[in-house]
Amino acid sequence: MTLTERLREKISQAFYNHGLLCASYPIPIILFTGLCILACCYPLLKLPLPGTGPVEFSTPVKGYSPPPADSDHKQGEPSEQPEWYVGAPVAYIQQIFVKSSVSPWHRNLLAVDVFRSPLSRAFQLVEEIRNHVLRDRPQETPEPTSRTWLPAA
Repeated sequence: MTLTERLREKISQAFYNHGLLCASYPIPIILFTGLCILACCYPLLKLPLPGTGPVEFSTPVKGYSPPPADSDHKQGEPSEQPEWYVGAPVAYIQQIFVKSSVSPWHRNLLAVDVFRSPLSRAFQLVEEIRNHVLRDRPQETPEPTSRTWLPAA
């Protein structure tokens, strides 16, 4: 008996044993499978429903203090701050849109020339953003505070 034949036999036996188990105990297997599916789908309950707009929440830059822990706030009641705002921020996200066009447009332009000019501006912007550094503590070596990804055209 070759290796592939033995492997096929082992896989065949494993599938047979699994089928025998499922046929012997159908109700517990169905309940266990349903619980596994519900456990995997539970995080999806926190996603916003389609049609709901984005939530905008801003804090002042000067005189900022982390949000207090609301011990008297009850679950399900609306509050002034969103659910995800639970402590001091560790990062921020900045979204930058770059719109560009090729002007003047000539019929003899190649597709490579059309993309090269607008993309050169985007690369200059990315380089400038990467060189931007927040300097909170002058004695330490500062690190970049954000990464920016530009959408593909």
